[in-house]
Amino acid sequence: MRVFTASARLIAGALALGFATAASAGPFADVGDRQLRQDVGTLAAAGLIRGPVDSWPLPWAQIDAGLNRARDGRALPAHVAAAARRLDRLADFAAQRLAFEARLMGTNEVSVARDFGTLARGRADVSGRVEATGEVFSISLGGGYRSDQDVARWHPEPSQVTARLGNWAVYAGNTEQWFGPGVDGALLFSNATRPMPKLGIKRLEPYPIDLPVLRWLGPIRLDMFAGVLNEDRDFRNTLTIGTRLGFTPAAGLEIGLNRAQMLCGAGRPCGLKQIAQSFIGIGNADNPTVGDTDAFLNQPGNQIAGFDISYTHNFGNVAAKLYFEGEAEDFDNVILEQWGRLIGLTVSGPAGSGGGSFTTTLEYSDTLAVSLFNGTPLEGLTGGETQYPGSFYNNSLYTSGFTYRGRPIGHWTAGDSRNLALHAAVTDTRNRRWYGSARAVHLNVIDLGNPPTAIFPRPDGSPGPAISNPVSASSEKLAILTAGAELPMTFGDLRIETRWQSDSPSTPGRRAPRAAIEVQLRQRF
Repeated sequence: MRVFTASARLIAGALALGFATAASAGPFADVGDRQLRQDVGTLAAAGLIRGPVDSWPLPWAQIDAGLNRARDGRALPAHVAAAARRLDRLADFAAQRLAFEARLMGTNEVSVARDFGTLARGRADVSGRVEATGEVFSISLGGGYRSDQDVARWHPEPSQVTARLGNWAVYAGNTEQWFGPGVDGALLFSNATRPMPKLGIKRLEPYPIDLPVLRWLGPIRLDMFAGVLNEDRDFRNTLTIGTRLGFTPAAGLEIGLNRAQMLCGAGRPCGLKQIAQSFIGIGNADNPTVGDTDAFLNQPGNQIAGFDISYTHNFGNVAAKLYFEGEAEDFDNVILEQWGRLIGLTVSGPAGSGGGSFTTTLEYSDTLAVSLFNGTPLEGLTGGETQYPGSFYNNSLYTSGFTYRGRPIGHWTAGDSRNLALHAAVTDTRNRRWYGSARAVHLNVIDLGNPPTAIFPRPDGSPGPAISNPVSASSEKLAILTAGAELPMTFGDLRIETRWQSDSPSTPGRRAPRAAIEVQLRQRF
């Protein structure tokens, strides 16, 4: 009892010390704010925010360093100065010792597509949080309600506890992640599904590491977290680990090395051997010999790994960012062969001379796993025109796939799908943002899931569980059109979005067009 009391006093004292000192900026700029991400990109293209910016949440410490450069007296183009002012206001909010946020969302039809922005996950989606921020600790307590959920209509999102340890932040909570430069989606970790509870560590300011070889990488950041899939699935409480090493070896160039692992879970071995094999990936650990039941049951689990690369170049006041992401199933002795791919181009710059701005993005994704250069003149280097239907996001052991709450953890289309998206937005001098998008989508291209198909045999040769695309059980081609506005009002930030799609998922043999309107009110104080 004395030991317990002493420990409690020590923890209480540490918390008191953490909150007694002057408040610093809150730890992270969250996933979900399109204008925020656009403004960060504007300051990064101008050379003000330095280091990797393609992994979110993004530390406010890095953004604040860019804002300090914007205040050093240098002349800034009007649209860059306007972006800095918007970020400055959000940084002030994040730096408050006590901050409150409420979000009310409603729609008649939940969106099939989910880009970087926050959209309703139920017809009614209400949430709120209070965040206390000190020099060392930040505690965000949140919760909300969503209709139309099979389970967990009441939820603790967004809640998070963060401790700042020098230039590192250790956090625990329901933190949303976004790996990579994609705007309409991300192949490995995105906001397509609800955030799982996780424990993570993130480097705050991405300083270069002054050691041989490493200094050539330039500003560098490590992101790593372990999340728990706490739901009814093939193995409840499966552990999911995400790792990203991002660095900027030259001005405008960012490279990210990404990894996702699924291991452990109820009834599964979770010893040092499985964990080590999952990290090292040597010896064909996640693809045991067919017929070897023991090896099959004792394998570490599912692994997906890859990279992304982006390059930004300025043409006067206009910035062009070309990017690519490739993620693959770990096939054999660390050889990555079964690739999903995403490529895009973002062009942004001033709209007029008063501080308005525009951005437009063309992005294509393909999650039908193929050899890396499939369909290009280089395809012979990686096996020619080889396809792996049903491979991406699926696994012979973890047959619930790379999903959480029935939705993809990676790209919102899930596996075996293609998506061509065009996004455009204009922000005027009154900070009103007008946006629209058009998508041409082909869900479940191969149609292995209609009816669901057993594509992974068990060790004894019998068919395994049936696997279906979690977004559409049938092959569906559809167009999705979106138009909306984000309007700062005296009573909060108002977003109004209209959507129309030419067909719907899982409607084989018939057309099911849908129209929707979504309204969001967000208040922060």
